[in-house]
Amino acid sequence: MKVPKRHIFDYIIVGAGSAGCVLAHRLSENPNTRVLLVEAGGEDKHILIQMPAALAIAARHPRFDWAFLGNPEPFCDERRILQHRGKVLGGSSSINGLVANRGNPKDYDAWARKGLPNWSYSHCLEYFKKSETFSDGPNEWRGGSGPQSIERCPATHPLYQAFLRSGEQAGYEITKDQNGARHEGFHVAQSFTRKGSRCSAADAYLHPIRDRDNLTILTHTLTRRILFDDLRAVGIEAQTRGRSRCYEATREVILSAGAIGSPQLLMLSGVGDPAHLRAHDIPIVSDVPAVGKNLEDHPVVPIQYSTPDGLSISHRFRGFRPLGIGLKWMLFKSGLGTSLMSEAGCFFRSSEEVEYADIQHEFYPLTAQMGSQDANFDDGFMFSMGLMRPNSRGQVSLRSADPSIYPSIVYNYFASERDRKVMINGLRLTREMAKQKAFDGLRRHEVAPGSDVKSEKEILAWLRSNVSSEYHPCSTCRMGAGDNSVTNGEGFVHETEGLRIVDASIMPHNVTANLNAPVIMIAEKISDMILGRLPPQPTNQR
Repeated sequence: MKVPKRHIFDYIIVGAGSAGCVLAHRLSENPNTRVLLVEAGGEDKHILIQMPAALAIAARHPRFDWAFLGNPEPFCDERRILQHRGKVLGGSSSINGLVANRGNPKDYDAWARKGLPNWSYSHCLEYFKKSETFSDGPNEWRGGSGPQSIERCPATHPLYQAFLRSGEQAGYEITKDQNGARHEGFHVAQSFTRKGSRCSAADAYLHPIRDRDNLTILTHTLTRRILFDDLRAVGIEAQTRGRSRCYEATREVILSAGAIGSPQLLMLSGVGDPAHLRAHDIPIVSDVPAVGKNLEDHPVVPIQYSTPDGLSISHRFRGFRPLGIGLKWMLFKSGLGTSLMSEAGCFFRSSEEVEYADIQHEFYPLTAQMGSQDANFDDGFMFSMGLMRPNSRGQVSLRSADPSIYPSIVYNYFASERDRKVMINGLRLTREMAKQKAFDGLRRHEVAPGSDVKSEKEILAWLRSNVSSEYHPCSTCRMGAGDNSVTNGEGFVHETEGLRIVDASIMPHNVTANLNAPVIMIAEKISDMILGRLPPQPTNQR
């Protein structure tokens, strides 16, 4: 492959999402290292992205969202699940719900027990700390000088306060920092914001270093395939506004296209299950049968209650009121425009048999149809209940050898009987929370699923007809050894050379958290591996 010198780089990073922004920042710190960052979407400086309260609109805007529509779900009434993924600088960190959670230490210790000893929580903690500046200041758990801003939400609305008190009244603990010494319990949320605005991975890692001479950023550029010399990745073929070019990588090609995009690009490039590749007439480079398999996601359902008139914040988004919210935010970076709408939450156990919390609530002082293609708010309050460690597994596969055709996605929500039981138990425990005295005078009646939905059969039917994604897909290129994995503990793709993946697809299993903070940590950690830096000593806080 002969390409112009200006198209030759040391590292090519595909995808400017959370991981890609971290990698671009860290790998370009050496001025003698040439880095190319390729993004299919465009620029992120837009009010819908920067104003936290506009998150539901940003996530559904065709300019910023891939809007992957899955296949009919076999265990969910053949419904097709919509998956919002960021197609913009910052990736999904530019359109997500802004909630900052790391997960439970036991999540990462489970990775270590699966043959990845350097991925225990004690090995990851320093990278979480390195990545962040926490508004409460640094301590043994938290960072105070990292690029990524994380702030504690105010949570002053009466419904947030009622939610927190209801947890105590129902017998749960209040944790002061769910990303610190205690993960489990009710908490005030933490957000990826800085002084009233969204702080995406692009804001934190990319924009401050965009003027580096050794960093080239291509937007509106779709990577069509990875180029190989035998088993070695040596570059990419990419298309910018209809024109294709080849770019050479002298050291590594790094995929950071996410749990859907990275396996799709591997398969388009000839890395995957040979039978599947032959079905699409794709020449086989490497036999890696697990590519696209083992898809995990957090299924979520909205448990909703009505409230007295004027209590829910939904009325503030009607008529001309949003104009006032937007104006106050633009002028002063204050008011409701700074809110992520879910300023309180909890992690709790679905039963006493569970080792640690396996259900998450994000609490909203309004209601919404979460899986809808349109942003929508209504009166009431809502527990957004997510299953954190599902047993069900899905798959990403090709529909076509054309890179512009979205892949086939099936999640298989509720394929596992255990998952069904956990969510049924979670709903019953949530109803107990909502019955507490803290909500007296603030709650009227149960709207969804409704008090008439009582038996296991009725609850399961409601779950199947109302479940949607919490937008946390992962594990389609999971780290490990053997045929059920795609990458090793450093992100290198099996049976290839010079090719890594750094994004949520390499997570061995999902974690008890929203995924942005874990992905940033993963990228920080693998950046050190790429650069040959010694990792910090493991920290054993528990």
